Amino acid sequence: MTDLSRRTLLGAAGAIGVGTPLTGAAPPSALPEENRMGPARAALERLLPGHADQIRLTPLHGGPDRFRVTGATGRVEVAATGPGTALTGVHWYLKYRCRAHISWAGTQVDLPARLPAPREPLAREATVPHRFAFNDTHDGYTAPYADWARWERLIDVLALHGCNEVLVTTGQEAVYHRLLRDFGYTDAEARAWLPAPSHQPWWLLQNMSGYGGPLRPELIARRAALGRRIADRMRELGMRPVLPGYFGTVPGGFADRNPGARTIPQGMWAGLERPDWLDPRTEVFARVAEAFYRHQADLFGEVRHFKMDLLHEGGSAGDVPVPEAARAVQAALRAARPGAIWVILGWQGNPRRDLLDALDPRGLLVVDGLSDLETVTDREKDWGGVPYAFGTIPNFGGRTTIGAKTHLWTERFTAWRDKPGSALAGTAYMPEAAERDPAAFELFSELAWRREPVDRTRWFERYADLRYGGRDARAREAFAVLRDTAYRITSRDGRPHDSVFAARPGLTARSGAHYATHTPAFDPARFDGAFAALLGVREPLRRSDAYRHDLTDLGRQVLANRSWQLIGQLGTAYAREDLDTFRALSRLWLRLMRLSDDMTGSHHAFLLGPWLADARREGLERTARVLVTTWGDRPTADGGRLANYANRDWSGLIADFHLPHWRAYLDELEDALAQGRAPRAFDWYAIEEPWTRGTRPYPLRPPHDPYRTARRVHETLARAPFQGAVTVSSTPAALPPGAAARVTATFRNVNGLRATGPVSLVLTGFGDQPPLRLPSVPPAGTGTVSWGVAAPAGPLAAPVEPLPCEVLATYGPEGEAPVTTAHRGDLYLAGPLDRRWRTYTSNGAVFGQAGGRYAVNGGGRDLWKGTEEFGALYEEGVFRDGAVLTVRVDAQDATGPWARAGIVVRNLLGTPGAPGFLNLAVTPRNGVVLSWDADGDGTLDTYRRVTGAGAPVLLRLSRAADGVTGSCSADGGATWRTVATVRVPGAAATQDAGLFMTAMDGGGGTRGTAVFSAVGGWGDAPGR
Repeated sequence: MTDLSRRTLLGAAGAIGVGTPLTGAAPPSALPEENRMGPARAALERLLPGHADQIRLTPLHGGPDRFRVTGATGRVEVAATGPGTALTGVHWYLKYRCRAHISWAGTQVDLPARLPAPREPLAREATVPHRFAFNDTHDGYTAPYADWARWERLIDVLALHGCNEVLVTTGQEAVYHRLLRDFGYTDAEARAWLPAPSHQPWWLLQNMSGYGGPLRPELIARRAALGRRIADRMRELGMRPVLPGYFGTVPGGFADRNPGARTIPQGMWAGLERPDWLDPRTEVFARVAEAFYRHQADLFGEVRHFKMDLLHEGGSAGDVPVPEAARAVQAALRAARPGAIWVILGWQGNPRRDLLDALDPRGLLVVDGLSDLETVTDREKDWGGVPYAFGTIPNFGGRTTIGAKTHLWTERFTAWRDKPGSALAGTAYMPEAAERDPAAFELFSELAWRREPVDRTRWFERYADLRYGGRDARAREAFAVLRDTAYRITSRDGRPHDSVFAARPGLTARSGAHYATHTPAFDPARFDGAFAALLGVREPLRRSDAYRHDLTDLGRQVLANRSWQLIGQLGTAYAREDLDTFRALSRLWLRLMRLSDDMTGSHHAFLLGPWLADARREGLERTARVLVTTWGDRPTADGGRLANYANRDWSGLIADFHLPHWRAYLDELEDALAQGRAPRAFDWYAIEEPWTRGTRPYPLRPPHDPYRTARRVHETLARAPFQGAVTVSSTPAALPPGAAARVTATFRNVNGLRATGPVSLVLTGFGDQPPLRLPSVPPAGTGTVSWGVAAPAGPLAAPVEPLPCEVLATYGPEGEAPVTTAHRGDLYLAGPLDRRWRTYTSNGAVFGQAGGRYAVNGGGRDLWKGTEEFGALYEEGVFRDGAVLTVRVDAQDATGPWARAGIVVRNLLGTPGAPGFLNLAVTPRNGVVLSWDADGDGTLDTYRRVTGAGAPVLLRLSRAADGVTGSCSADGGATWRTVATVRVPGAAATQDAGLFMTAMDGGGGTRGTAVFSAVGGWGDAPGR
């Protein structure tokens, strides 16, 4: 931050002590009329130095934020209600008249010498007052050690995109430093409690403290000065900085130093000790809050918006009633800042409805991070009409991913905004790190400025034109593919998928991080078409930074996608002890990782060097290295499972951190296979930690050319082997012994860049079956073959038995040497069910019966809230007043810690979303659980459990009037433990009930089997 003056730094250094305010610029409304547009004029000089003098800015008065662009050639007139809005108008003109684009990730401003006149007046009005930007984690994951030049650019970009409320956390450690000095802490104690900038977001969220400290006074001063400069610039532009509010975070031992204080320990978060929570109902809290807001105003100026969330991600209320605490927090805020807006994040179960109901909604704004999830449908109902901003969290951890649910943005925003009784009052773009995915940001930022719904087809066509500066068929083709793949992601959690190359090595790895989507969020083979098309853009349009950025990003992504295609094949080859195939796959895996490091070394946005250099200037390089690898120390990396949460496909990080780990792991597995022994275990934290203490510098400028490197990526991937997938199915799905069936193999060419040569498919497990052949399969295409078979005859040993079979596929890209891979078929022998039983499956389940024993085999990602994937055999109308259902769960595969097997009840079990939903189930690691729909919306949302129980176990579910009791017995029914007695809103007088299972594998595709016996209470069904 060398551009901060000595005078500014000295002022800030005084400010971390007592009573020295930082001065700031006057807000736009206080400036003389002729100077109101001065800050926008200065921004144009920075952004368009050769053309700024051709743009005249004039103010509009009154009404909602709006702009109007008119003028003549060489003299463009932009009238707007404020300087920030004027920049928004300039950007619309640049995009939709000049085909130019300024973004936080690649820019293209190839403008004519004289700016063209608007063809017609270009006018837009904001349809919502709040256009919020940034996540609580932004300052950690984006650029925690950024200087003013980077922040100035970021603010300019936000204004260009119409944002008017921006979360600013930079420098808030100075507020707490002052605050602790007021309440009995020494300077050294206060600085030791403050974490390094890289980890401060989670301290402000009350998740941790102290990591990377103690902070030097000079750093606190510089960041306070930078934070003030950020806030002042936003005010100059007519934007509103949103600062953290005070809700009670204090160090441990605070109550011992401050008589009358009452604190509640908050336990642990991801292996880190959380700060205490000061009871907001106390007089001491009121004094602390008053001091907090006073110091904050001294340091950062007056603001009106404050971001805070009580009890974030597992915080404990103890014996404090949350509604009373919330009222006290709001009262303290209003006492310090009359008319202030409390901004609350909509995330997971936050904010609680009882908290919102206790507050004055006129002073609230919920910035919803989940508006684009299929499971979220009615925020007025969820939050009681509290004003909210339609929002998204399209990036997690700053991972270098592509993708968003833009189809839900465009379908939902205008519909939710315009429906009767709508409380939608804004937009909220909240990636965990900014400066990623410019197309997603561009589309989302335009929602608030369009009265009409966005036509996605037309929008992406025009975006291709403006992004690269002209109409080009291949560019439009690229974005048409992206529109239907990356920008229509299918993941339930709303996350794009990251790279398995960035995972801690393991054959079961299915993402780079534990807290990530575990299946591809879009079709990787189809995505290849976007990369190929982008390579075909004509040469003059390839010269811009925007094109270089996007080509690097797509090249990086097509390589990352191969990690998802290959990891399962590595596991299969190892399990089959196929050394030659495992060795070939390992060599390909490592080759693609090296190529990914080259590809990301083609644009500055994907370099490790600048990230580390910023931190090195502050003497805090290790904290920056830690954040993108282990996240913290061993308890956090391992126990908290945050290792690689913030993984990035960055040149330098791939080659020096991830690649050596995968090489060592794969070499060990290869040696173990060759020597016929078990592989040795790896202590990954012990291997990772030395790199976090390294000091090696990395390039600050791209060492590779993006186009030449991308051509090399294309050539490599077009010719690479092992780019096929085979699925095996049968008709019927479960085969009775001796029955005739048809087995079908579907071959998918997951290489979207080249067709295959001939494909040979051989079925094993059903005697001698002829090999079948596909002449060729097109890029990203499929082909199918099938065989007529007979299931083995004879009695079954279990109700459902796996039917071992494989399909051997021999194939390769057209003109390349073929390889042979094995693909397991998930086929099953099953005894027929008595005709009284009905079945339901949303997890691909198969069902079987053998005498008095039953089995269900299936998959299932989850069975909680909006996700309900399970299989059940059931009878209709058997659960009523006085009913007692019992079953013994004999066995349960441990497909996940929350896998469930037991009794399920619903008004209509064959109808997804039907009310009266409840289940009593045993799990592999979490005991026996009673889960039910407590709010009547048809989804499971509440549970009670008893620990220490596992299969085999007896389960009993009984109903008396409107109460349902779940119990379990581990001793054959001699003694019973009550799990809970509950009332299920919406339960009908008679309900369906059955035996069910779900794998609860989080999306990993694992199947499991649950076996049941001793079935009692289901009418006169046989086998009890």
